[in-house]
Amino acid sequence: MSDYDDSFDVLLTSIGFGRWQAPIILATVLVAAQLPVHLVGSPFVSAPMDFHCSPTPPAENQSALFNASGTNDTYYDNKCLEVPVNISDDLMEETYNGTGYFTGLPTCPYIEYDTSIFTSTINSDWHIVCDHDNQRPFYQMMYNIGGLIGSSLGGHIGDRFGRKKSVQVGCVTHLVAVMLTVTVPSYPFILLMRMVVGVAMVVMLLPAWSLALEVTPSRHRSLVGMLMGLPYSIFVAANAIIAYYIRTWEYLLLAGAFPGVILFPLAMYIDESPRWLVQKLREEKAIRVLESAVNFNNAKLSEPVDVTVKKLVEAAKESAGASNSQSLRSQLQELLKYVRSPAMRVILILSPTLWFLQSFLYLSVAVNANNFTTSGPFLYMALTGLMDGSAILLSTPLATRLGRKVIIFAGMFGGGVLFFLELLVPSGYGWARWILVMAGFLLVGGSFQVNYIYGPELFPTETRARGFGFLNLLGNIGFICTPFVTENLAKHAWWTGGVFFGVSGLLGSFTIPLLPETRNKPLPETLQDVEDRRNKKLMEKAKRKNERATEENTT
Repeated sequence: MSDYDDSFDVLLTSIGFGRWQAPIILATVLVAAQLPVHLVGSPFVSAPMDFHCSPTPPAENQSALFNASGTNDTYYDNKCLEVPVNISDDLMEETYNGTGYFTGLPTCPYIEYDTSIFTSTINSDWHIVCDHDNQRPFYQMMYNIGGLIGSSLGGHIGDRFGRKKSVQVGCVTHLVAVMLTVTVPSYPFILLMRMVVGVAMVVMLLPAWSLALEVTPSRHRSLVGMLMGLPYSIFVAANAIIAYYIRTWEYLLLAGAFPGVILFPLAMYIDESPRWLVQKLREEKAIRVLESAVNFNNAKLSEPVDVTVKKLVEAAKESAGASNSQSLRSQLQELLKYVRSPAMRVILILSPTLWFLQSFLYLSVAVNANNFTTSGPFLYMALTGLMDGSAILLSTPLATRLGRKVIIFAGMFGGGVLFFLELLVPSGYGWARWILVMAGFLLVGGSFQVNYIYGPELFPTETRARGFGFLNLLGNIGFICTPFVTENLAKHAWWTGGVFFGVSGLLGSFTIPLLPETRNKPLPETLQDVEDRRNKKLMEKAKRKNERATEENTT
């Protein structure tokens, strides 16, 4: 940490944690409140609905007759026509009997949906069945692609225009995209808006998270960083409850976006990050913001705010001059130096692999509700929110006692084993399947939480931000791969999901032993520190080996 960072943390410590930070923390919570309906909401919004295909319009109220006779399950058989129908103009009718639709699909010209669980979803409104069944993964995938784009845009906008401005832009973009999604009758347009929503959410989330941490004194920062993950878990469970009462996808999306209506005026009111203002040498604005902080928190400073800010601005100028002096050529040389380093090479290979597998596993289990249960995904999603919140509360304190590697290895390995065991449970023991899957998700969620602490600690200070960004990039790619398993492969064979989950957990755990432990260890400042950390471990291992050999010889 630079002298500038130390000085700013001293100032924040003097200001304290109180009323000034409250609206900023609330804004971060409101951003997190909008995330679940998009990231893990596909089991509700784009859920597959049981259907019945007909080559011609069936008799009126035919599905109702089947329901009355108690054979409704056999009527909605989810089967496409074995012999495709030649679609002619005289067959093209928009609806029939108010319950079915003309799809224009040769293997399912007319379709009726079972609305006992959902009134309508993306899949039913746009007939993502039979000939269009391969389009099912796109709804989830487009959001994750947007998140991948937003990961780079969010950091750029937040660093260039400020954390506050980025939250405002992301909030407006998100609200507009959601409104267009539910009003424009075009599936390709919905997918485009889905990607825009993914971009907007990350453009909001990353700067909001940075803003909350940048206004928090160092002694509270770890606790605040840990607890800020809880609102997401709470709103995952809340989203499941809301979806239970709102069974139409358009209204559910609007309900999920409603916190943005509160967020926008709040984002206009909150202060910009004073740390960012100082880094951008905006001295007068930084003074006004910090004076407001002092007044709100009733703080007492040893010297006037303007004097402190002037010193910080001078330190920021020196720091900026040092960082800007590095040319593109020297940056490439630095990258090559990192690749050639044995210790860093292990980290650059294994840590991104872990993030890819862990992200894929976490999201895959979270959105696998419709493949796991046929009675509705509501309880499944509510329990995943509960497990995720419990994982945050349990894993972070344990990581400080047991170490990062132990928790991550146990979570990934234990989760992988439990997902494999779930495949062996007989059909009559559904309660056992629930216990195994939820326990596995708890373990994976705990390891995921600890990895957000562990990942940045592996990289030296000089490249920590870039290294953590690279890990998040691989994590987003893991998210993108999720729907191909949960939407495509799982419909062909029931066991594919469990196999992929188990394999991902076990493979991820195998990357841990070769990575260094960071608990109670000083963070590396340079690449040489990373090498020294590895060499010290090798020397200790060789010493223990020699001691054992000596003991064996003496005996």
